[in-house]
Amino acid sequence: MTHLFIGIGNAGGAILDALLEYKEVRRAKPIVIKPKLEPEKESDKDDKIEATLKKVKGIEFALLFSGLGDCNIMPHIAETLTGLNIKVILVGVLPANRREKREELINAYYSMEKLKEHVNSFIIVDNQRIAHLPNFEDYYPQYNRYVSSCIADILIGTSRPGSLPEEMQLSMPMDEVIKALSFANEPGYVALSRASELTKGLWGYIFPFLRHKPLDLGTLLHVSLDKLSVSDAPVGGEKSISFLRVPEYYIRSKSVDREQIEEFMLSYSKECHLAVSTTRRNVAAITNLFTYKFDQLERLREIRGFAYERV
Repeated sequence: MTHLFIGIGNAGGAILDALLEYKEVRRAKPIVIKPKLEPEKESDKDDKIEATLKKVKGIEFALLFSGLGDCNIMPHIAETLTGLNIKVILVGVLPANRREKREELINAYYSMEKLKEHVNSFIIVDNQRIAHLPNFEDYYPQYNRYVSSCIADILIGTSRPGSLPEEMQLSMPMDEVIKALSFANEPGYVALSRASELTKGLWGYIFPFLRHKPLDLGTLLHVSLDKLSVSDAPVGGEKSISFLRVPEYYIRSKSVDREQIEEFMLSYSKECHLAVSTTRRNVAAITNLFTYKFDQLERLREIRGFAYERV
């Protein structure tokens, strides 16, 4: 499947650039569009973007990366994609309360209101998570890499690994992912998280024949819950997906306890899904996504309150 990535503005472009640093992502030869936000007539800009998108063929879904409070062309892009029967997942950056002007938060709310008719799912990247840090802008690159690592795990987890026997493969089709990240009549609002650990020490890189250490899924799962991308998100949601990446050794040796992961995730969500993929690195990583409805997230209710106060 050909991937379509669209990065808008500084925030969206930075996350997209970090994502494209992954060899596995580049190897899939995605179509990448980064509109230039130059001063020009809005209608001219929209026409150019629409003409570009209509040339794209064989695309079933698109990943749209953007800040939620600083761009007026997002709704038009999303509407154009929907008109082409392309499903849309928006990775949206939410401004921080204590660092940004309230006007930007209000704009973020109205952007989501305009987008919800055309977007299947909002993956929320909440800047409030790092706003307490001194000089928090310096942490943007690290934060972008964290988010992009989660997105890379999702993309890899939806592709079928070719080196494993059929019975050992546990990928998840992208259309099933989109269903798990959305609802029948409204988009889902998603918090993501990730945790990883080395499966070998330094000597394991020097001497590849050294065995991997036992897989500690319990620790990975618990650590990941402390790193959700939405501030004050309740642990759990309506639906969840786990994307586990491990060296092939763990799958061939049947060391991946799928029931442990599913039992853990079902304790925090009503419905869970699991995808397992391999990595050549001596690293085990799990990315979890929790899907909420709008009113279940305090951060979203808060920015809606700001918008209503202004009215």
